[in-house]
Amino acid sequence: MTYLNFLVIFILTIGCQAGNYQRDLLEKLFRDYDPAERPVSDENESLNVSVGLALQQIVDVDEKKQTIVFSGWLDMTWTDYNLRWNPAEFGNITKIRIQSSKIWIPDLLLYNSADDTFDVTSKVNAVLSYTGEVNYLPPGMFKSTCPIKIDDFPFDEQSCSLKFGSWTYDEATVNLKNKSDRAQLDSYIKNGEWLLEDVTSYSESLKYECCPEKFPFVMFVIYIRRRTLYFVINLIFPCLLISFMSILGFCLPPDSGEKIGLEITTLLSIMMFSQIITGIMPESSLSVPKMGLYFASVMIISALSIIANVFVLIFHHRNVKIQQPIPHLIDLVICQFLAKLLRMRRPDDEKDVKNKAYNAVSEMNDLSSKSLLANVLDINDDFGLAGAKKSMNRNSNRVNLKQQFSNSSNHYMTNNQVSLKRDNSNLSSNCADMFYDNKGDINSVRKNLNSILKEIRMITQKLKDDEEDEEKSLNWKFAAMVIDRLCLVFFSIATVFSTVVILFTSKNIFKPSDPHPIF
Repeated sequence: MTYLNFLVIFILTIGCQAGNYQRDLLEKLFRDYDPAERPVSDENESLNVSVGLALQQIVDVDEKKQTIVFSGWLDMTWTDYNLRWNPAEFGNITKIRIQSSKIWIPDLLLYNSADDTFDVTSKVNAVLSYTGEVNYLPPGMFKSTCPIKIDDFPFDEQSCSLKFGSWTYDEATVNLKNKSDRAQLDSYIKNGEWLLEDVTSYSESLKYECCPEKFPFVMFVIYIRRRTLYFVINLIFPCLLISFMSILGFCLPPDSGEKIGLEITTLLSIMMFSQIITGIMPESSLSVPKMGLYFASVMIISALSIIANVFVLIFHHRNVKIQQPIPHLIDLVICQFLAKLLRMRRPDDEKDVKNKAYNAVSEMNDLSSKSLLANVLDINDDFGLAGAKKSMNRNSNRVNLKQQFSNSSNHYMTNNQVSLKRDNSNLSSNCADMFYDNKGDINSVRKNLNSILKEIRMITQKLKDDEEDEEKSLNWKFAAMVIDRLCLVFFSIATVFSTVVILFTSKNIFKPSDPHPIF
């Protein structure tokens, strides 16, 4: 029991000695210390303050308000001439933590702060070394102005400057220097929208209009690049599909009735995506982002495609019975020159040879049919000339033919043959008399045939006129086909050109969203 009491007393004695050393040290350091006094041995001497920045996370980048919000802490180091001690005199104490309100601290502020309170750092303890070196690391949520360049949106890169400087001390009293050329990024947490590429640092002095002295500052420049995967998947890829769908309108046949509907639907879809992009982009008239320029070009192409399809439909549905035939100039320029340039041929060119052969055969068949009809009915091919004069000529020819046949027969035939000839002649005469007794019926048949042939000629002429009108209308339709093909080629080139020139010329479009695992 005595041994235990002795051990407890020994431990308490050591603790009291340690506490007494620190108490004595603090009493010695702050006996005549004034926090408002600049800690230098010579009043004409400038106090060197090293400033660093540790970036922890990019919280938000507001394109509309043009601000950046990030969390981190400042790293300030200077030497206080009045806060030195010999560690051997105070229990080998080399470092102590003291409240920042008890010592002199440089009034370092973010010049381009966009926060309402302006000074957002927390008042934490400072680490004091026996050499007088003070290390002060105040954390905070910094909100700074950051001019956003929207020219390459959404493949843009931004550089946000953070200007830290003393608010009252000039260069002759406090000299600010950057600790390193880069900020501390070992504790950085990735941001889903922005890729942190680098944070550089430099120090400089600047003379303002208010004061004749130069004031030092330390500038930290944050280089960030937008991660484009979200915009490519949700905006750019659908817009590319919709823009190329406007070209498909020229592949539809005009008789389908869907050409104008498809183009208008495409235009409305592009306008909807354009409104989404407008809500994301900052409201600025200084420059136009590439994404907005691309949507504008696609909308113009879609609107022009609607106009082109209207002209195609006008040409296709031209009716020669109502409108005039195709003018010679349009036929020369479109149906011949442009068609040859686009390697197009009329649909009926290959049928001309077959049609000519078919017409020749038809004419021969018509002539043979007319001759056959004339021979059967004992009429000429001109059906309107059969009359009494023709009947008389036919009767006289028959009488002469009979007489010649009788004379020749009497000269060479025997008596029996003569009697046989006489019987045959009587039979033929009886048949001819019977045929010509029905002459009134034949005349009526002839009149009916004449009226039928007149109707056939009228129908044939009507069919020929309709065929000629159809051929003239086919010229308009062929011109519409040529214009449709020309617009397909032209708008395809325009869409590809605008896509390549506007979107794919951005230097960051082929960069990966996360090239390295650190930042």
